[in-house]
Amino acid sequence: MVLDQVRVSTRHTLNCANEATIAALESPFSLGPMDHTVPATLTIEAILVYRKPTNLPDDNFLPVERLELATSHLLDYYPHLTGRLQQNPVSLAPEIGSLGAGAELWEAQCPRRLTSIAESALSARILVIRLPDSGNALLPIYYPTMGAVSHNPIFGIQHTRFGCGGVALGIRVHHQVCDATGFMQLVRDLAEIYKQLRDSSPPTLVSPPEIYSHFRGTNSPSASQKEKALAFNPPDFCLDENITPMSEVSAPPSVYTCPLRFQGQDLVALKNAATDPNTQEQTSLTRFELISAYLYQRIYQARVQVLRDKEATLDLDSLQPLRGFWTTMDMRDSTRLKLPARYFPNAVHCPSASASHELLEKGALWQVAQIIHDAIHSVDMDEVKQQFEWVAAQPNKSHIRFKVMIPDGCLLATQWSRGKTYVGVDFDVAANGKRVAPSLVSPAFSEGYRVDGLAIIMSTEEELPRRQRNRRSLDRGNLPCAVDVNLTLDRSVWDVLNNDPDFLALHS
Repeated sequence: MVLDQVRVSTRHTLNCANEATIAALESPFSLGPMDHTVPATLTIEAILVYRKPTNLPDDNFLPVERLELATSHLLDYYPHLTGRLQQNPVSLAPEIGSLGAGAELWEAQCPRRLTSIAESALSARILVIRLPDSGNALLPIYYPTMGAVSHNPIFGIQHTRFGCGGVALGIRVHHQVCDATGFMQLVRDLAEIYKQLRDSSPPTLVSPPEIYSHFRGTNSPSASQKEKALAFNPPDFCLDENITPMSEVSAPPSVYTCPLRFQGQDLVALKNAATDPNTQEQTSLTRFELISAYLYQRIYQARVQVLRDKEATLDLDSLQPLRGFWTTMDMRDSTRLKLPARYFPNAVHCPSASASHELLEKGALWQVAQIIHDAIHSVDMDEVKQQFEWVAAQPNKSHIRFKVMIPDGCLLATQWSRGKTYVGVDFDVAANGKRVAPSLVSPAFSEGYRVDGLAIIMSTEEELPRRQRNRRSLDRGNLPCAVDVNLTLDRSVWDVLNNDPDFLALHS
């Protein structure tokens, strides 16, 4: 439909506001071992949607001119994002060259109104799946191919003005330079600088980000340090001299994503179901662990049901890949790798676990949740550090690969809920001075994330301080904040889950 179209009118190339910033940066800019293990074509992206206050003219609400200026000042703190990814000719490690080539800001218009988009959902909320092309049309164009990596901007923003005057910011950053926590830090820093410009203040971040990768010192280790690092046998990585570049594979058309919402009362019900009746000393489970355990068990049961409906013989050995659980773990915490609080580069470790067929099919939720909790809390931090020192010491980074690739059909749960993504990303204010919080913060349903068995677990607007929430929002009382999940599964699995009225109730 014509009304669904998003038209890009202008493309701006942006650089640092202070030209001397680039000159002071090392070139090429080195990345660290946690960055080296990220797939070369993967990006991190999010759509942030803001409704325009009714008493504010369109051109006074989140004007693209101020966003352009704010982004230039932001790049003074993140100057390496003006470059382009390349391979070091000796180590073949990814690094950033062509500093000053620029980030990009796209200016676009969409005739649709955010009210009509919200009304198209049962919940009357703005859902990313209801946005043009499931949010993809609100992101700057990106070519996810190996040949295009060195030409793609590392950092891009699309500013889309809707027919109602509301604005969507589609922000994309290459995953090799940061993880989800670093990404949201970048977005908050952009909002902070934008607000200072709005108030005519000199744009200054009181606490500058740490853009240099950890373990950078091991890029030039002493002979004894290098020998010690190379002698380590990493649990997750190995060397393979026969690695061939991965071809670009599109997700099958039968795989699609649906948004789910776990309300506060749903989380209480899950917590009760995950209570071990045999002990007084209960494991303290996070919302992420509860939801992951629930999805892990229900999805496996649905996959087994799909096979039974096909009258297939159940071979427990062949079902082993479906019993895998993988997750991402932010290593910044003081109880983990003690990285700087404002650390921008990748700082993720990926623990995994596997439960038995009997447990996943008929076991209690508390038993499944305990397996996930133990997988996360049993990670050996010294081993993780040694593992990345081993990566840093390898003379040829192109030979490094994972010992076990994440199998199709398992559950990979990533945690965006820890970062309170709705907090600190208000850019503009209404006429009465009240901050305009986002109505939606969500990854788009882009091709790179259409993986059968991916759950992106996110915080919601309920994390906002009460004064910033919509007046129509109900008082939660003592209930925990709701959690959103973008869940990607094969259509056959969705068919089973959608025929379960208990699961259906969780749909947004």
